[in-house]
Amino acid sequence: MEIDRLVGGVLPGDNIVWEVDSGAPVDRFVSSFLAASEAEGSPIAYVSFNRSPQTISRTYRGLMSQGAFRLIDCFSSGKGNNDRVFLDFYESPEKEPREAFIRVENPSDAAELEKTLVEVRSAERANTRYVFDSLTGMLDLWGDEDVVLRFFGHICPRLFDLSTIACWLLETEAHSPRFLAKVRHITQVVLEIGISRGIRTVTLRKAANRRSTAIGVPQWFRVVDGKLAIAAESREDRELSLLTRMGEALGTALVPNSFFEEIMNVLASELGMIRGTVVLLDRTTGKVRIVAAHGLSSAERARGEYDIGEGITGYVVKTGLPEAVPDISKDARFLNRTSARQADSAWPIAFICVPLKVDNETVGALSVDRPFAVESTLDKDLRLLSIVASLASQVLKINRLLQVEKEEILVRDEKMVRELRSRYRLENLIGQSKSIQQILATAATAAKSNAPILINGETGTGKELVANVIHYNSPRSKGPLVKVNCGALPETLLESELFGHVKGAFTGAIQNRKGRFELAHQGTLFLDEVSEMSPRLQVKLLRVLQENEFEPVGGTQTIHVDVRVVAATNTDLKEAIRQGRFRQDLYYRLNVVPIHLPPLRKRREDIPMLVDHFLEKYNRENGKTVTKISREVLDHLLAYSWPGNVRELENCIEHAVVMSPGSTVSMSLLPTEILTNASVGIPRHGLAGSEGMEGELQMLLDRYYKTAEDAAGARETLHGLIERLIISRALAEGMSQRTLAAKLGLSRTTLRKRLQEHGIDP
Repeated sequence: MEIDRLVGGVLPGDNIVWEVDSGAPVDRFVSSFLAASEAEGSPIAYVSFNRSPQTISRTYRGLMSQGAFRLIDCFSSGKGNNDRVFLDFYESPEKEPREAFIRVENPSDAAELEKTLVEVRSAERANTRYVFDSLTGMLDLWGDEDVVLRFFGHICPRLFDLSTIACWLLETEAHSPRFLAKVRHITQVVLEIGISRGIRTVTLRKAANRRSTAIGVPQWFRVVDGKLAIAAESREDRELSLLTRMGEALGTALVPNSFFEEIMNVLASELGMIRGTVVLLDRTTGKVRIVAAHGLSSAERARGEYDIGEGITGYVVKTGLPEAVPDISKDARFLNRTSARQADSAWPIAFICVPLKVDNETVGALSVDRPFAVESTLDKDLRLLSIVASLASQVLKINRLLQVEKEEILVRDEKMVRELRSRYRLENLIGQSKSIQQILATAATAAKSNAPILINGETGTGKELVANVIHYNSPRSKGPLVKVNCGALPETLLESELFGHVKGAFTGAIQNRKGRFELAHQGTLFLDEVSEMSPRLQVKLLRVLQENEFEPVGGTQTIHVDVRVVAATNTDLKEAIRQGRFRQDLYYRLNVVPIHLPPLRKRREDIPMLVDHFLEKYNRENGKTVTKISREVLDHLLAYSWPGNVRELENCIEHAVVMSPGSTVSMSLLPTEILTNASVGIPRHGLAGSEGMEGELQMLLDRYYKTAEDAAGARETLHGLIERLIISRALAEGMSQRTLAAKLGLSRTTLRKRLQEHGIDP
């Protein structure tokens, strides 16, 4: 049969292990084995763990002559759980003679199955062959790989001694590498059935006591007229396939270890590699260590450490020259440091090791174990592996360059964080009013926590500035500060913006996209205009605040995040709750730490400090030296209601700095609305009697004197206003500066300074 040709001749005593990938058509091979056995006059004993007696009888019984097929049923009382559907099979009048079907009553006991096999063997013909379906089914029933290995280790030698042939099925993905390695060591033949690039393949992995040239070479197969046909893939096709998959693997090149692991998988499937390693040189210790491997356990990887020049791997790293060893058992340099290779003279192992070089410097090595191959095949493998090593070396070089760039970026990022921390220090919140001092105290305390914060204030009062200050003075300052304006996007776009989406979630979603919550992981998310969020999104936001998890739009995978939320609004949320526009439970989750920013008209005493700050800022940005502001201009700024708050004041000062021809901000530079609407409250043509004067003064006092703490500032402001008016009136009436200075008790130099301070033209 085809398998006989592939293996190099199936021998009496062979235990053939079929390693099957999910979805591979194993029935074709079992049927082929049964048909060949029937042709050679060998009966079959079929041990079933995975399929019902009805299925086995229907699928395979017709391939064998009367009395040549016996079923040992471990399914009905195992996975079948003694269901009547399966047990009734044994009561069917159409069933074969009773001795052809044996139900193992307690298949959970490996010893009982072993006893049944011995009994069956004594009643069978000497040339009976076996099919075990499967080792995976045994594991499902017995629940312990060691129990399965003990059973396998007992039965295989017995069948070998009886010179019969047995097929053992197993599903590769269901077993540990350790289990697979032990099974492969015990058995004589290993065949792998899989699907490669959509093509069904069978690959010979082991053929003890045979020198098959097909070992490790995937073979295409198909069924023609009910018979199995196998055709070897050409060497050129295999090399092209390997290099194509290597190109695809470059998609993981920015994560070197992932790329190396993918290299191992490709070499295993395309080159017939049994084991493989990528080792890199650690310059600090002078050691060569495994960073990626195939066919090695974690413990075996950990043992893979070499000095430079030690063993074949160390020699390749030292010299930068490749090595190909046809049989490792005959080369004294081979150390087997990982202890992964068991001595097996019937299954020689070849070893190929090639250097990894970056800028002509050897930085590691790529090595593979493969089944014995003739010298010409090893030479071709060495050439191919050198190409793979060249690709791996380029990946290392790219990542070295990226690491240097990353370190430079990290330095720049650290510098940027320091600058932002400096810019948004708590003391940089401008103002000396009581309300600002209270905000500073609250922000300083809240910044140290992870509690949600709700900032309330009119447009332009500085809500985003406070959010910046809180973030850059918190333990999260090295994390991202991500900002979203909830009122700027429609509901569907806002949902995607906040929570991200998966590919195909909606028209235009051509790829997965992270949302702002995920981007803000371990940092702060600032939600401006949170009151504009729809009720449906409010529910999703509430869940994130409570559970720290969400699903992207169109996705089912839950994403967990660590995010501190700072929300802001310019509306009355309590009124919105009463109107049913905002959820009360969300309000309480956001309002853990409330911060209210008063409008600028309610903290006029902060205007002079803000003016000075903005003058300095925009002088620096525009290369100007506008450092003076007349008293008249300041009076108008103090008197204006500032509906746009601090933002409007900043805009006003920026305009004045940019447009000022000299070093002084004059009245002509103020916006029309300030000149039109502002009233300084000081009459220009005298006060009508003492009562009127007292009333006017009382109005001014009320404006500048809020509490006793404002006494000094109010006195200075009022004194300056009165002094400016007196000086202006006297000069307007023609009084000379000398006379005026004498009447005010000032020197002429001091009077000139006062004229400058008040912006009065002499």
